[in-house]
Amino acid sequence: MTADRVVLGRFAPLLSSLLAIVLAFVVGGLFLELRGKDALEAYRILFARGLGDADGLTETFKKTAPLLIIGAGLLIALKAGIWNIGIDGQFLTGALAAGVVGAALAGDAPRWLMLGLAAAAAALTGLAWAVVPAVLKVRFGLNEIITTLMMNYVALNVTAWLVKGPFKDPGRVAPETTKFAVVDRLPAIPGTEVHVGLLVGLLAVLLVFVLLRATVPGYMLTVMGRNKRAAIHAGMPVGVLTTGALLASGAFAGLGGANDVLGIQGVFKANWDPGYGFTAFALVYLARLNSLAIVPFAFFFSFLLIGGESMARRADVPSYYVQMLEGLMLIFFAFAVYLERRVAALGGRGVAGAVGRAAPALVEPVTAAPGEGAR
Repeated sequence: MTADRVVLGRFAPLLSSLLAIVLAFVVGGLFLELRGKDALEAYRILFARGLGDADGLTETFKKTAPLLIIGAGLLIALKAGIWNIGIDGQFLTGALAAGVVGAALAGDAPRWLMLGLAAAAAALTGLAWAVVPAVLKVRFGLNEIITTLMMNYVALNVTAWLVKGPFKDPGRVAPETTKFAVVDRLPAIPGTEVHVGLLVGLLAVLLVFVLLRATVPGYMLTVMGRNKRAAIHAGMPVGVLTTGALLASGAFAGLGGANDVLGIQGVFKANWDPGYGFTAFALVYLARLNSLAIVPFAFFFSFLLIGGESMARRADVPSYYVQMLEGLMLIFFAFAVYLERRVAALGGRGVAGAVGRAAPALVEPVTAAPGEGAR
């Protein structure tokens, strides 16, 4: 086998993810043209706003931070074969906790202590919001897709009620928590206008990388995700691993909520829901469940979100267009994975053999049945 074929096989997963992105942009452009819009102009605005100037890059990096944190937590769950669809609910409850604790301590406690306690409260609240789905799955075998999804709706309404009632700032007409000053928020990275939440996101990805690659619990999570029956047969504590994966994912989602409140807004507002959950799934899968690959893909999706806001206003593009692009990327990604497996199944000859042997090192698919209860 030639070196070129080996290289092609090793990079085939990355190339197929990039191809899925390109095809999504092409099909999305055709959609815009059919609606009478100028697709090239729309894409020019998208790239100019997200990447073309210092302000756009600053906003893109700020948006990257929560995606890194949430993506790192989601990766833990997906590696274990667990579908945490409740990220948005865990994010909102964590953000509210950060807003309440931050407002209560701002000005009375040192900034580092206030930020640390607010972030810890957010992580614990996000974790707590994942407890019910974890118990229902481990104890009763209920499908976590349904239970985590339903908890999103509960979180959306509970946080809205709390911020309109017990936690509402009495001095404001709008339903929101008490706002704390910019000087009490996350400090900026020296020489930039991006807060240190970005560094927290990078650290979260690094910690998950170490967990999955260099620890026994990480190894057991990966084995369980690939073959749950094998994990049970090997005597692994599947119930504990399932619970731990869901709770860890929830904690990271809550911490992502704290990132936005403590770093940018300084307040939690009623009915605020950035909807990072679907984006996190798209970026983690396009990163091929590779922890370090989450970093560039989180930046890419952040750029889409920032540039998409300007594109919707200035090019009169539908506000849902970026979400449609994300959906198209996942569709083409699924087709690419199908083709990879078909090629690998052809045997050990030429490029097919290279792809088949290289793919497991870069692509570690979740093969456990999503709805199968832990035992």
